[in-house]
This record gives sequence, structure tokens and C-alpha cells, in this order.
Amino acid sequence: LMPHFWEFPTVSMGIGPMNAIYQAQSNRYLHNRGLKDTSDQQVWAFLGDGEMDEPESRGLLQLAANENLDNLNFVINCNLQRLDGPVRGNGKIMQELEAFFRGAGWNVIKVVWGREWDDLLTKDTDGSLVKIMNETPDGDYQTYKAESGGFVREHFFGKTPQTKDMVADLTDDQIWNLKRGGHDYRKVYAAYKAATEFKGKPTVILAKTVKGYGLGPHFEGRNATHQMKKLTLDDLKKFRDHLRIPITDEQLEKDLYQPPYYHPGTDAPEIKYMMERRAALGGAVPERRSKHAEITLPDAKSYEVAKRGSGKQMAATTMAFVRLLKDLMRDKNFGKHIAPIIPD
Repeated sequence: LMPHFWEFPTVSMGIGPMNAIYQAQSNRYLHNRGLKDTSDQQVWAFLGDGEMDEPESRGLLQLAANENLDNLNFVINCNLQRLDGPVRGNGKIMQELEAFFRGAGWNVIKVVWGREWDDLLTKDTDGSLVKIMNETPDGDYQTYKAESGGFVREHFFGKTPQTKDMVADLTDDQIWNLKRGGHDYRKVYAAYKAATEFKGKPTVILAKTVKGYGLGPHFEGRNATHQMKKLTLDDLKKFRDHLRIPITDEQLEKDLYQPPYYHPGTDAPEIKYMMERRAALGGAVPERRSKHAEITLPDAKSYEVAKRGSGKQMAATTMAFVRLLKDLMRDKNFGKHIAPIIPD
């Protein structure tokens, strides 16, 4: 699908993090060798918390830190869910990833709570709220988002008299609408800005979110969200209201299976802003091209020694390979394309 659009078709199986590290390393190599100025280029990988359990996702983290790839940024969407359930139901995946990345030498930025929590945290003079936050496992956070504000008041804030008093003047709806950091655009902006300005290490942003955010109570934070493929008419209307999209009930009710797409128009302030930012960043996403330079393959003479073999003398595999590689590198057309890398 869309083969000319995707620069790095990876899916969520650990290949994305590896590709991002290698791309940042390649960009740095090009710049250091004077081949291309990549000093303003940043590589961004958008990953999932469940995906980080793939061995490939974590296997090269130390390489990125050792080479000081501050042109590399990971954004890990910590919605606490994977395809088959919680990522760490009885644990805390954000703290685990924070420790892992710090140990590998990365700069870590956590975006945990939205602005609505700031006033509550200011009131938390004795640390009661922070203590509850730190002791609440991910599975409970999922439950809170699948329940009501009254449930959160009783089972989260109600754990101590101090925290219960903090939300005494908040309605149940206000409590339920206390956002997580990954849904606060100001907090996300601040994290992105800090990541691009940090020097000396790669950066990972751990953003706490809710799976199915904005899709209504039937989707948000539900373990079945991954398997839910359709919105009911009521869900669709709530989704429209949440995003404040000017589409009428009549338009939605006309055909539930083909709801209208909304475009604010090319002169709308938000569209103008997006186009201006796109131009400032160098234009649209580059087209993925499959063209390649024609390479003249070595002639048969390059393989003569290998075909002849070692006769009665035993030959080590490495020795035979080195001889073949040496002859291939001597080929005037093909040899210049070989770049030996010695991993030992």
C-alpha cells in the first residue's frame, strides 16, 4: 500500500528502531566525511510501548549512545496496551523503559500528565498524590479510563484524605477529563523542543496516552480496542463533538458506513499554518524511489581462483572468502562499491 510514500516500511516488530538508528548513523557519517550537510536533519521514530519488547527494538540502543547520535529521537507512545492485553498489567512500563534507556546512555524525557494535573501537583505539598501515582500499576490506570470520574474519585484520589480533599471542588466529569501528558499538545511541544535542542546523546520521549483517545467510552482504555473495527452512530457523533468537526447529524445519519470527510478549505488558518510549516521544514515528505544505479558485475576472471579450489591443501573458510573478496575488489568497475566492515 502506498509504496511511494513510506520511507521506512517497518510495522511494529522492532525493525523501526533499528532502521532509525542506522539512518541517524548514516546521516552523521555523511556529514563527518563532508559528503553531505546533514547537520539540520533529525531522525524521528514513532514507536509503541509493546513494540519495545521486541529484541530488535532494544538491541542497538547502546550503539546510538556510544556514537553520540543527538540527531536521533524516539517517541514511544505509552498507552499501556498491546494487541493481546496490557503491556505491564502489574508493573509500570514507563519506569521500566526510562531505566533501560538511561542505562543505555540516552537522554530521557517523560510526558506523563497533562496541564490539568499541574494545580493538583502544586497542592501536593506532602507528596501524597505523587506517591499514589508511583504506586498505581498500569492495569489500574487502564481501569480508571474505562470507568467514570466518580470511580476515579473513589478508587484513586480516595486512597488518602489529602488527595480526596484535592479534588473536592472538581466534578466527576472534570476528574475524568484530567488528561495524560501525551494528549496535551503544549506538553508534547515542550518535549519535542527539548529533544531537538539536546546535544551529545540520542533522546527518547516517553508519552503516556490512552488507547482509543477521543473515540468515546466504548473505546477509550478498553482491552478490546485493538479488535474493534467499527464505530456506532452514537460513537461517531461523540467523536465528531470531541474534535469539534462541523458535520451535522443529518450528514452522519445519511450513510453510517460512508461518513463525510471534512476539509476546512485551503484558506483556513490551520491549513495555512500547516503548509507554512511544511515549507519551512523543506517541503513534503520525499517520494520513496526504487530507482538504482546500474552496476557492471565482475567478469568470470574474478572467480577463477575460487573455482580452482585449494587442491589437496585444506583451506579455511575465512581464507577462501578473503581471497574471493580481494579479487572482487580488484575489479575496476565493481570493486569501488565494496566497503568492508570488520565487526570484530
